[in-house]
Amino acid sequence: MNGSNRRIKILELLKNKQKAVSGSELSKILAVSRQVIVSDIALLRASGEAILSTPKGYVIDDRENENYIYKTIACKHKKNLIEEELNLIVDEGATVVNVIVEHSVYGQITGDLHLSSRRDIREFMKKLDKDTTPLSQLTDGIHLHTIKCKDTETLENVINVLREGGYTL
Repeated sequence: MNGSNRRIKILELLKNKQKAVSGSELSKILAVSRQVIVSDIALLRASGEAILSTPKGYVIDDRENENYIYKTIACKHKKNLIEEELNLIVDEGATVVNVIVEHSVYGQITGDLHLSSRRDIREFMKKLDKDTTPLSQLTDGIHLHTIKCKDTETLENVINVLREGGYTL
């Protein structure tokens, strides 16, 4: 399979999956190295495809085709409260789309998360525990989360539980 056909197949796989697809999974399906997949993803992005990298793998960003409410919330807390903060959000039925920090040198840094369940959060926390510094630690715990909600009631509930827990800035 040549590169052009492989990239078409990658797009088909990402568009037809309900969940993120890892680079390793794509490399097995397409019988190429993971580095080839990384290069193909870069070329697809350069051509305008909205492919996001998450802790769980690659996903297509199709916000324009969804009927969800997106809201960015300013938060602040210590590293040991990350899991609790994320659980508060997903327990109300929302998805944590990303984390954003404003760095003094690099400007805005965004990490795509797409966490929708406690299971997603446990997997994320396992990766974070491996001698990794969370983005929020670059800014003394101050960060933004973009959340995705199905309705305004869910959004209000998320904001309320974060405020009550002392997580909002």
